[in-house]
Amino acid sequence: MKPLAIVTICYNDRSGLERTLTSVAAQTTDQVEHIVVDGGSTDGSVEVIKVHAPRLARWVSEPDHGIYDAQNKGWRMTQAPWVLFLNAGDTLHANDALERVLPHLQDDVDIVYGDLQVNDGRGGSRIKTYPARITSAWLMKESLPHPAQFTRRTVLERLNGFDVQFRIVADYDLFARAFWKLGVRLRKLPFVVSDFTLGGLSSDAAKADQLRAERTEVQRRHAPRGWFFLYHAWAAINRSIGR
Repeated sequence: MKPLAIVTICYNDRSGLERTLTSVAAQTTDQVEHIVVDGGSTDGSVEVIKVHAPRLARWVSEPDHGIYDAQNKGWRMTQAPWVLFLNAGDTLHANDALERVLPHLQDDVDIVYGDLQVNDGRGGSRIKTYPARITSAWLMKESLPHPAQFTRRTVLERLNGFDVQFRIVADYDLFARAFWKLGVRLRKLPFVVSDFTLGGLSSDAAKADQLRAERTEVQRRHAPRGWFFLYHAWAAINRSIGR
């Protein structure tokens, strides 16, 4: 059994899928099982998958109920004890990224995460760094990036995967439940793991109100009550004074 599974989901994003599959194929380690879940694309994505099929552990192309339904389908197809969600368009930052990560996937930790390069799609980029110690105060405002977050499969099993009722923030919900309900053990990697290009659901300005509403609902359900009321009281004060 290989130690790490990469789950890549796609729907009508042929060019993004090609970048992701090429990035994984270029890695300097072969200790990875790569699974692709396509939502029944009609833009040639399936033909791209077939070209890369000899390097894939499994792949499927069939209708699903959205991003998080596809990701649930993907991790349940895995055999490896660790899972990385690297969706179409996401790439690994360097060819040795996974080789550097694998030694850190140990029995004394449940989630391992690194930093992320964020590309704006116009040639610009910045490095998004994450704290070595995650706190409730930080999690009320931020979250970890799924393309640079390695999760023990047993954590996904205990949480029954992503809650698909959340259309935009089910990844935030998953980590929130892991952090606040399971008390998972975390480890920060001191390097950039993956590259992410803006343009997905969570970065769509038109859906900003839905995103805020979903995050608030996640926090209402899972955050410690004191933190929930303190943070949202503080946010309301800032809104009232125009900050």
